[in-house]
Amino acid sequence: MERIREELKPTYHMIATITPAVQLPKSAFNRLRGQYRSDLLLDFLEKNHEGRILGITAEDMYADKLNFVFGQAKINGRVSIISICRLNPEFYRQPKNDELFQERAVKEAIHELGHCLGLGHCAKKTCVMSFSNTIADVDRKTKGLCEMCQVQLGV
Repeated sequence: MERIREELKPTYHMIATITPAVQLPKSAFNRLRGQYRSDLLLDFLEKNHEGRILGITAEDMYADKLNFVFGQAKINGRVSIISICRLNPEFYRQPKNDELFQERAVKEAIHELGHCLGLGHCAKKTCVMSFSNTIADVDRKTKGLCEMCQVQLGV
C-alpha cells in the first residue's frame, strides 16, 4: 500500500493517506463463486466513506458478465477498488516476486483512479488506462498515462 501511495503523487499529483482496514460487507460475497461483487463493494465504500477512495482488497472480485476483475471504479466518481488477488504471481503458480506484484498493484490503482478522474479505457496497449482482461495485459502496459490521456486529464 505504501508503494501505491507513493506512486499516485507523480501521476495525478495526489497526496494519499492509508486508513485502517474495514470489514467487507457479507452481502457482496457470492458463495457459489467464492468472489465479491465489485459494484456492491463500490456502493459500500461510497456510502460509508468520505472523499476520494481507493479500496484495496486481497479478496477476488467479479463484475456482471465477467469472470473476474482486477478493479472497478465509477467514471467521474469518487470511489474505486482494486483486488490484489490475481495480481500476485503466486496466484498463477509462479515464483514469489514482490517487485512484480507491487508493480501490478500500482498500475491497477493508477488505472482505477484514472476512471474516477474521468478517463475511459485507452486503445494504446502500453497506456495505464488500457483495459486489462488478463494478467498479460497488466504486464504489457506501463504505469504511465499516454500523451492523449495526459491531454484529456490536463496534466
